[in-house]
Amino acid sequence: MLCLLCALSVSPAAAGEPAGELAQPAAAPAVTRAVLVSGLGGSKQYSRALDDWVTRLHGVLIAECGVSPGNIVVLTETEDPNASPPRLKATSENLKAALEKMAKLLRPKDQFILFLAGHGQVNEEFGKLCLPGADLRAGELGELVDALPAQELIIVNAASGGADFLKSYLRPQRVIVTATGYETEGTQTYFAEFFIRGLEGRRADLNKDNLVDMLEAYAYGARETANFYHRQYLVVRPDLGQDVKPTPGKVYWLVRGKETRTLWRKLYADTDNLLARPQKQRNDEGQLTDDLPLSLDEEPDATPQFGRYDKHWHNRRMLAEHARLDDNGSSKAAFFLWTPYKFQEIPQNLKPGDTGYLAQRTILGRPGAATDARLPSPKTK
Repeated sequence: MLCLLCALSVSPAAAGEPAGELAQPAAAPAVTRAVLVSGLGGSKQYSRALDDWVTRLHGVLIAECGVSPGNIVVLTETEDPNASPPRLKATSENLKAALEKMAKLLRPKDQFILFLAGHGQVNEEFGKLCLPGADLRAGELGELVDALPAQELIIVNAASGGADFLKSYLRPQRVIVTATGYETEGTQTYFAEFFIRGLEGRRADLNKDNLVDMLEAYAYGARETANFYHRQYLVVRPDLGQDVKPTPGKVYWLVRGKETRTLWRKLYADTDNLLARPQKQRNDEGQLTDDLPLSLDEEPDATPQFGRYDKHWHNRRMLAEHARLDDNGSSKAAFFLWTPYKFQEIPQNLKPGDTGYLAQRTILGRPGAATDARLPSPKTK
């Protein structure tokens, strides 16, 4: 018993600690926090899509990225505390309160994610996010974001008019993905669908390291958004079958690719947009031809063909959202994956200060990955 008492009463000096000093508690590990916002939809169809996107992103952050459910705040067009996840009403007051609360909870080494989806206003002197009640001005959002102490900030602005917000929160050491990279792009966007798809099941993992960094997530989302638009063709004279005539007020589309057609039906359900096959067209010899497969619903989702002014552009839907990546604080260095008529190569062999370097080392749910020297330098295939 005496030996046991002696062993339990070893002095700090005998244990290898400086005499007179108490052992310091270990610092709490860095965490990831997020605020997910979907604003006014403006239509039943788009409100449904917005709600679906924040719900799925919430699930991805938990299941794929390891973020604690208690660290995520969801604000949507309609309040629903009993939903999964619970939803606050996306008023400007509630959004401000959520970000102010985050400012008190976040620490410098934490990671913070802000996701915005909905309609942005581009017809006034300043950008706004359209919310129930008063809209949120870009300048107000910029001030709220600047007050956040976390050094690792990721902003995904999937709303229309998102480029008008950049001057309010574009800063060094932030990774910013914007669905509409030009200030004139104000139509409803679909980038969020493909950005989230890239995270789901790690589809965007280009280098097969079982992780999705923000450069990969951006590139996957931008590419699939462009392909989604470019697989759609306006059908001027739809052939709906014998004794069936086109309905006035409806818009008919030829959509190519099985997966694209399935998604198109989901996104455009209950709208005036309908699928159709075009009537046979005359070729250069004046003969009626139809080179479409018998079953469009079984056609693979091929990469669309492009030529500057050739037949491939005939009645094709034009891309209305040019997603951009900013991660070095300078709007002059923004990266656009799609430029007219072609995709750009994803940046490789990046150095500090290069556009894409920070994004390539930023992983949702893994704070500190961007500056962790122990991690191998990512390589993009």
